[in-house]
Amino acid sequence: MEYIIETKNLLKRYGAKAAVNNVSLHVEKGEIYGLIGKNGAGKTTLMKLLLGLANPNSGEISLFGSNTPNEKRRKIGSLIEEPALYKGETALENLRRFAILVPTPEEELHRLLELVGLADVGDKKAGRFSLGMRQRLGLAIAMLGDPEILILDEPINGLDPAGIKEIRDIILELNQKGVTFLISSHLLDELGRIATKFGIMTDGILAEEISAKELKEKCRAFLKVTVSDSQKAQQALLAWRSDLKTEISGNEVHITSRVEDTSEIVITLVNAGVRVYEMRNESIELEDFFIERLG
Repeated sequence: MEYIIETKNLLKRYGAKAAVNNVSLHVEKGEIYGLIGKNGAGKTTLMKLLLGLANPNSGEISLFGSNTPNEKRRKIGSLIEEPALYKGETALENLRRFAILVPTPEEELHRLLELVGLADVGDKKAGRFSLGMRQRLGLAIAMLGDPEILILDEPINGLDPAGIKEIRDIILELNQKGVTFLISSHLLDELGRIATKFGIMTDGILAEEISAKELKEKCRAFLKVTVSDSQKAQQALLAWRSDLKTEISGNEVHITSRVEDTSEIVITLVNAGVRVYEMRNESIELEDFFIERLG
């Protein structure tokens, strides 16, 4: 499979510390890839390496299938940490400044400001913008040149709930038009609403990559049955209903299939000579899943 962003054993050290430790990242075209990790996990450093803002000690970076990433970075827009703005100029004037690097028609600049909710700020200078307004302007700058990939570091930082929804809608709209996203965020619930794939970073290591579909399976609700003999219980349940989806965890059997009358489970197990100590519905929350893996 060919990836639009791929790294192989990417390593970046600052002194004795490996900020990015042999990371092999895989982002497919059209994905919204959510990068999750605690502060200091290496997310921002990884993004800087992809953008050429930092040089790796070793490893490979492939962009658009090319191992010479400098040629391909012009197709990437980015917002890393807090955007660098001309504080004495308006939102439109800031866009005009950055559009010198990426020639853009004036009407497109106005469209971008409208898209990020800054069309009505008038002559207000960027130095008086709130954090959320600066993030919006940074996102508009990142979209100059119609990039194929957007790399966004905490893009909803400082936004109120309405602003978060607006940025989420923008990301989904652009994604539907074919833009690929690599996004870091501390807001797991919000990232969980849009990401199609997740990368979990801890101490510079990419601990796991998991698709949204796989994550949904892992976080689904299930019926937990605590029994005297889980192996025997699973066999009895499958003999009763061969289509039943079950997993064993210690002295528990987890049933993920829908069961209309749970009393039938108890009857089946008792008839098989298995004692039932407890039965209750449980689920794994998205936040719990990530916290467990982040330690």
